[in-house]
Amino acid sequence: MLRTPAFEAFIAPARRYPAFWRIVLATVTGFGIYMLGAGLVLWAGLTPLARIFPELEGMDPLMLLYGNGSSPGQMALILATFIPMGLAAFVMAAWHGRGPASLFGPRKGFARMFFMGVAVLAFANLVFFVTERLVAPEDYIPNLPFAIWATHLIWAVPLLFIQTTSEELVFRGYFQQQLAARFNHPFIWMVLPSLLFGLGHYDDTIDPILALMIVSATTLFGVLAADLTRVTGSLAAAMGLHFANNFVALLLVGIPRELSGLALYHAPFTMEDTSVLMAYVALDMIVLLLIWAGIRRALR
Repeated sequence: MLRTPAFEAFIAPARRYPAFWRIVLATVTGFGIYMLGAGLVLWAGLTPLARIFPELEGMDPLMLLYGNGSSPGQMALILATFIPMGLAAFVMAAWHGRGPASLFGPRKGFARMFFMGVAVLAFANLVFFVTERLVAPEDYIPNLPFAIWATHLIWAVPLLFIQTTSEELVFRGYFQQQLAARFNHPFIWMVLPSLLFGLGHYDDTIDPILALMIVSATTLFGVLAADLTRVTGSLAAAMGLHFANNFVALLLVGIPRELSGLALYHAPFTMEDTSVLMAYVALDMIVLLLIWAGIRRALR
């Protein structure tokens, strides 16, 4: 049964005003708030942050958008642009007479499921790292000295939590809930929001096949996160999985010039190394399925 009792309780607040026109207006409103808010964060935050991060001196918001997050200061501003996305999700829910708390699910067991998602992904990545060391060792390139990196974590971890939580609030919170309250078919409330999530990661500056593989991988992530939400009736496990995934990708080992300014290490390849990245994306999808299966088992 796709609609578990927990999921039915999760979407119950969305049934109050499920009209499709509300979803359309909420989407338009939310997109506008996010875009205007992100622009305001970049415009208002650049000058004061330049006093802390000298590499931002002389940049403007447009330059920052094409900076690819290659420095800590750029990453601070890019992650901060997701604050308006979280606020947008709350405004979108308000179109249906719902409060912000209704997007998260019940409080009971929330922390346990969140940290379960974090722990399973962390364990899987540790196994993957050890296996990689034994089978095909790669020389990761140091990016930040450990002491500086650890100091950055004081603000980077909260911003990363906001970034991943904001995306979950929009895609697995608002869209999955409201579409499930309006439509019965799981393709509409599980796959379509995940596809939208995946398309948001399309990069037209890289090899088109690789770009489509990345979209496929992020869409798969969305579907699996949606399934965890469906099973648990809560955003907690999906939030934990998302946070841990992005912690590894953005704060531990990043791809040079690709949102890697806060990474402790850089991978020994770039986005131009298409064949290498295709293999990594394919492997990442397999590992992601194993992580999802592990979390599902742990949640029993």
